Amino acid sequence: MDKRKVILLLLSVAMIIFIVGCSGKSGQSNVSTSSPKADHEGSEEVQSTPDSNANNEPVKLTFYYSNVPLPSDGVQKDEVIKELENRLGVQIEFINQNEDRLKLMMASRELPDIMNVFEKDYKQMIEGDLILPLDDLVKNKGKDISKYPDALDYYREYVSAGKNKLFLLPMQVGATTKMVENQPFADYGAGYLIRWDYYKELNYPEIKNPDDLLNVLKAMQEKHPTTADGKKVYGVSSFVDKAGWGLWPFYIQMSLTQGYLEGAGNYVLDANNEIYNLLENEDGAFWDSMKYFFKANQMGLLDPESFIQKLDQYQNKQTNLQILSGIGAWWQAGANEALKDVENAGFITIPMENHYIYKTNVSSLGKAGRAFAISKNTKNPEKAMEVLNYLYSDEGMALLTRGIEGKHWDYVNKLPTFKDSVLKQREQNYQEYEKTTGIGKYNLIYGLSPYVVNSKDQTSFNLFTDLEIKNTKWKGFQLDFAKHYGGAYPADAIEKLAAQGKLKISLFDTSGGIAIGTAPDEITRIDDAIKDYMWKTMPKIVLAKSETEYEAEKKNALNELKKLGLDKSKAYWDKAWQDSIDRVKK
Repeated sequence: MDKRKVILLLLSVAMIIFIVGCSGKSGQSNVSTSSPKADHEGSEEVQSTPDSNANNEPVKLTFYYSNVPLPSDGVQKDEVIKELENRLGVQIEFINQNEDRLKLMMASRELPDIMNVFEKDYKQMIEGDLILPLDDLVKNKGKDISKYPDALDYYREYVSAGKNKLFLLPMQVGATTKMVENQPFADYGAGYLIRWDYYKELNYPEIKNPDDLLNVLKAMQEKHPTTADGKKVYGVSSFVDKAGWGLWPFYIQMSLTQGYLEGAGNYVLDANNEIYNLLENEDGAFWDSMKYFFKANQMGLLDPESFIQKLDQYQNKQTNLQILSGIGAWWQAGANEALKDVENAGFITIPMENHYIYKTNVSSLGKAGRAFAISKNTKNPEKAMEVLNYLYSDEGMALLTRGIEGKHWDYVNKLPTFKDSVLKQREQNYQEYEKTTGIGKYNLIYGLSPYVVNSKDQTSFNLFTDLEIKNTKWKGFQLDFAKHYGGAYPADAIEKLAAQGKLKISLFDTSGGIAIGTAPDEITRIDDAIKDYMWKTMPKIVLAKSETEYEAEKKNALNELKKLGLDKSKAYWDKAWQDSIDRVKK
């Protein structure tokens, strides 16, 4: 079969999958007739639950999910989502983010009912008449969403492609940095994570900078060159996901330890909304990261598949204990599970002296770079809005963050408290706990920030910080880490180091990045050309055979970026960023 026929066949198969996926072909629903539990004060009223359908048949909806995928597409079977579906009279089929799939759906104008939309697609979806204006739907079906008028007005004015209508709903609204800056954490899970038992085995060598870290990883690799089943062990690895994560996996560790968070247009910003362009700044996080990866390769530490493997392959290597460092705790869960029976073994974020440890980012106006939308082709816009509104309600947020009252948690002395059985399940096998209960599984579609206070009990929806600190049976490596750095538990140790001035904790308000807008076609073409070029040239830079060759490849890359129009792109994004930041300051 010739190449053209293969391509046509693949496209046909993709279209069939899409049509079947969007047809709501799911089998019989498990919708029950049970009603939500009354609140702890004894009231029979359930504030935000819509009326059930007269015929008791669930309304089938599709929901395009975020860039951190659910374990599987389709109808989910965990306790939280089944309870949500029962309460709202719906059945939700989740569709994990896939850039090629989304383009196909946009071209066919057959989009999922509810979508988690990314900023780069805002303009096309609005101007292409692919999503509904939501003003009337919010007015009639969005009483909980309407409690955040400042955020809605901001989106009408600045995130509507100039139409001054509400096409997109801000997500994770309501929190400010003041709400969380003094809130203790249980752990800090992003940055440079390393295997603690191997670090202890080396007698805790000093790590003051990334070069020190590479030396530590090399020493670990020399002592443990292969896994128990004979696979080669590497110190550093990464993965390629051009459409989703982009260059992020190759610079985010360096960026966070330098006190910067990623933003649109290849920019990073600090806690004071000072910004710079990653690719243009030779002394910034991106080029420092390239040098880090180059040195790792020179030392025999770099996974040779870093520039060709996908996220799932990267994560499998982490779970198989082939990699000695990691980016985030969420990708180390499998490794930590594999190490649960090994004394003091597990991956944890290592502090570097005089560097930053990332805490979190919040915004009262919502999460920068993504928002909710309802597609124009939905047959059930009112029901879709009911589902979205529920994500902004006290009841809905409590369900997503805490689980089912009476089953997963109860009020004890008027305070919401997880049941011991739930905490035990969470401690024994976090992955199975999340899969079964669904608690925290849907954090990327929260309508409110989990740091917002529940008006019913005056407690933030995020119960785990306090409860983890008080109730978690810390693993051996976590306690050993904490003890080594002078704390009672991991985050306590980090916070004590910060109080002593040995490191800094970064907390970002991302409001300034919400209304950056979509670049005009000319800038988009430049940026796309730059991205394509960087994916081709990064391996040449990192895999250079010598320092001299590295510097030559870097210089060539910087020159080529200018030829491709980096200066023009930077001029546009500099202004777009500053305008957006200035709007928020008003």
